[in-house]
Order: sequence, then structure tokens, then C-alpha cells
Amino acid sequence: MKFALGLVCLFGVLGAFGWEQQNATQRLFRAQTAFERLHREPPIRGGSRKAGPVTTKYIMQRLDHFDPQNVNTWSMRYMENGEHYAAGGPLFIYVGGEWEISESSISRGHVYDMAIQLKGYLFYTEHRYYGQSHPTVDLRTDKLKYLNIDQALADLAHFVVNMRKTIPGAENSGVIMIGGSYSATMVSWFRQKYPHLVNGAWASSAPVFAKVEFTEYKEIVSESIRSVGGRNCAERIERAVKQTEQLLANGEYGRVAQEFRLCSDVDLSKPLDRMNFFSSLSDEFAGVVQYHATGDIEGLCRIVEDSTIADDMQALARIVTQGLPSTSCNSYGYKAMIEYYKNTAWDHGAAQSSMRQWMYQTCAEYGWYQISGSPNQIFGSSFPVELFVKLCGDMYDGHFDEGRMQGNADRTNVIYGGWNPEVTNVFFTQGQLDPWRAMGIQADLNDQSPGVVIPGASHCADLSSISAADSAEMRAAKEKILELVKKWLA
Repeated sequence: MKFALGLVCLFGVLGAFGWEQQNATQRLFRAQTAFERLHREPPIRGGSRKAGPVTTKYIMQRLDHFDPQNVNTWSMRYMENGEHYAAGGPLFIYVGGEWEISESSISRGHVYDMAIQLKGYLFYTEHRYYGQSHPTVDLRTDKLKYLNIDQALADLAHFVVNMRKTIPGAENSGVIMIGGSYSATMVSWFRQKYPHLVNGAWASSAPVFAKVEFTEYKEIVSESIRSVGGRNCAERIERAVKQTEQLLANGEYGRVAQEFRLCSDVDLSKPLDRMNFFSSLSDEFAGVVQYHATGDIEGLCRIVEDSTIADDMQALARIVTQGLPSTSCNSYGYKAMIEYYKNTAWDHGAAQSSMRQWMYQTCAEYGWYQISGSPNQIFGSSFPVELFVKLCGDMYDGHFDEGRMQGNADRTNVIYGGWNPEVTNVFFTQGQLDPWRAMGIQADLNDQSPGVVIPGASHCADLSSISAADSAEMRAAKEKILELVKKWLA
């Protein structure tokens, strides 16, 4: 059942994202749907209690917090839930990342449960340039210069100061920040940069080290498939990818195109189309592994290991063709993808998916390109970093090249500390199955900032409420953050 729902996620997005007409055939941009799964709002499961009303509001922010001569402002969206607040109680600020915020994240989950117990006020902030928080008239490359971590953290600083002034009885309230994935990175760095504004932070699945060639990601995806789905599953995926690579090396483009039901504009003889094909194919598996819940990876492996399919590549192709309507095709075309994401209008599908914004941040600050440059993974060797260097240059008017991108990642590590951020009162949690943990803190950073890797857990899984389904280690991590929050607020 879990994986059946996953297939809805894979193929149910067809009506909302990536559709274009091509000779009466519906074209699905695989890179886009893969991005949606990998960068969606972290799911928060559980919680049977009916939450009170969540209110959506806006707060005025400076466009540029660091230029006193720039007086331009914009409206940042946020949500609040004060149903359990008592004057003087703590302010719990759940920080949004590269997604559109929703009410559910402050209506359920462990943060919601802690707010009930400690009589706290709940907020959920939306990151500039994502969701409905639009600081500029469009997404032209020159307008994206205001999209960076420094400005986003300054937005949060202004938010904290303002809420302490406007929430009754909150003048001296303690502040706890919570984030998942990229927003977990944000809260750990906020504690470092603005320690006077926050008592402590919970960073769930936070990558803190900027790295252009993120080979470890697909290594952990492979490890997780092997440990949960079984060795046979992992080995068949590896054989299938190698078979596909060999067929393309032999010039058998038509056979591969037929098996994977590729659109007519995908030319696997072209290096960029071929790189994009293998990268997106690997992301089909990464999307399931990253947010794995019981049954997800197992269901994926049942498809891969179907004994009625003798050919390895045909079994692999089932992942992207099963459930695909007969009038549809899969697009891995590089040129079409670039043209789509170069559109800079807010009401264009590319902006709504947030890929244009997030890719800009990776080019300008982080890297984190999940490439094939390691022999210790099962997805072949056909999507090197050159794909992403080319993508950054083409999407943003030639503004980025490999040297600049490496320099940008180095700059981020110098400013925010890389593997050794100078922080206290931050709890770093990682999931063992989560591919992002390789860029995160996986042990105690210092005696005031503990770190833990939760066995069998996936990306941000610990944000959900304590439940009977939790492992002993998962429950201990959730109990630990409550204990720490009480200590930080004391």
C-alpha cells in the first residue's frame, strides 16, 4: 500500500507539472518530477489531535538587509498557530526551505506536541523566492542576487524581533527554531550568526558542508536499497544500468528509447541528453529512498525483481513506464528542460516547482550535485559533474562556470564553518537511510550541540509525533529534543 501511494506521487503529478504537447503526445519532464519529490516539504506523519486554526499572515521585509540605501521591501508569508500559547511561553519557529509552506507542519508532529506541553506559540516562515513569497517582479538572473542564505537568515532575524514585539506577553519569550533538510541548515547557521535571538535549534537532516561533487549521495541511496530492499534488488539495478550504458555505447539508441518510452526529441547520442537521462533515472530511486516509509523501498524492489521480466533493462524501465498513459512519453531532453526553466515569470510552471530558484542557490552557494563519480554506487558512471556545470551556465545566462561554482561553495564553508560550525544549543539529527547525512553532523559537535544518527530512519522522519511505531532509537531522539528544549529555555 505504501508503494502504491508512491506511484501516485510518481505519476499522479502528470496533470500538474511538466506537460507539453508534442505531436498529440503528452510529454513528462522526468527531471522536474524527480525534483519535486526530492525537494518537497518534509512530510510530518501522525498526530490524531485536532489542531486549532492556523492563520496565514505577511510581514514586510527589506529586499536587501545589507544595503542601507536600498529601501525596497516585500511581503514574506508566514503561518501561525497560537491555540496553546500562554503569555511568556516560548516561540517555536518552524523554518521553511525550498518549498511552499502548508498548515499541516504546525498542526501536527513533534514540534506541535512540544508547543502544547510548553504552552508555546507556533510559527512557520516561508523562505524568500519560494511558495507565495515573491521579493521581485520576476525570476530573471539579475533579480536572483537577493536569493541567498545571508538574506534569508536576516529575514528570520527581523521576524523574531517583530514577533517578540507583537505577540502579547512575548517580549522576553525564549525562541526555539526547527528545520528539516535545507531549512535545518538554516536554523543551525542562524544560531551561529544570531545567537542573541534564539535559545536553541533542532536541525533535522541538515547538510552543513557545501560540496560541488556530492558523490556520497548516490552511495547512500545504493546502501539503503541494499539494506532495506535486499542485495538482489541492488545488484539487478546495477546490472540494468550497465546494460543500458553498454547499449548506448554500441549505438543502440532506438532500443533504449523504446524500452523507456522516450519522447522523440530525446537524442541519446547527444552527451547532455544521455547524462540527463541517467541522472534523472537514478533520482527515481533517490526520491523513494530519501523519504522512505515502511514498504516504500520494498515495493520499489518488487517491481525491479519481477521474475516475469527476464531482461534487466526492461525491469529497470518499468520504474518509469509503469502507470504512464499510452499517449504519454518520458522526456529527458536537456534542451527542452533548459528552455522550460529559463522562463522567469512567477506564474510559469518552472517557478511554481521552485527548481529555477533552488538550482540558482546550488550554483551560487552550495553545489550538492548528486553525481556518479564513485564506483561505490549502483547507478553507473554517466552523469558527471559536467552536467550540472553546464546546467548552471545555461540556466543563468552564462553567469556560472566550474571555477566560480567551486569558489562559491568554498566561500560558504569559510563563512559558516563547514564541518565545524561554531554553534552551541543545536541538536543535529540524521537518518541512517538518508543520503543527505553524508553532508551533515553525525556525532556530537561539542558538549552543548549533540548529534545522533537514527538507525533505519529516513530524511526528516523524526519530525513526526512520537508513536508506537517508533524504534527505541527514534523515540529516544524525540525525547532528547524535548529535554534539550526545556534546558535551553530554563
